[in-house]
Amino acid sequence: MNRLQLTASISMLVFGLTACGGGGGGEGDSANNTAVETPNKETVATIPTTPAPVVAEKTMQDIVVDKNYDFSTSYTLPTNIDISQHTDKRAYIGFYTDWSINAAGDNMPNPASQLVLQTTDNGVFNNNLQIGKHQTQLLLVVLFTESQLSTITKLYDITPEQTLNYP
Repeated sequence: MNRLQLTASISMLVFGLTACGGGGGGEGDSANNTAVETPNKETVATIPTTPAPVVAEKTMQDIVVDKNYDFSTSYTLPTNIDISQHTDKRAYIGFYTDWSINAAGDNMPNPASQLVLQTTDNGVFNNNLQIGKHQTQLLLVVLFTESQLSTITKLYDITPEQTLNYP
């Protein structure tokens, strides 16, 4: 609050002095007037300017792309997952694009990165996955409804030309 009062006081003082003008209005003795006029010595530096180069505006017709360029950002990845050697009962098969490694060294999937989670009653999962071209790995997770069976996780390095197989 003190800073605001100080700023306001200084502002009023400055404006008051400049509004006063400092002149006597021409009356009275001119010998008592001690104001001295100083010449204005403002220096203005000139910087040579060069005109900006004229750039032609680009249009869609100016873009040239190789006729064999693929504009797609994803591809189809076939799967061939067969867990029938483990069980013929219901199981959940999931694929994940992101995971972390826990203290035991196991891959733990990030649920937000789940591509698919599907049940299988016969132990076979043969579906196509739509994968982004930037993706280089996928994590397979198989969860069994039978409690005596352990979860299966497998990390795949993927390329567009392959099929994901298990086992």
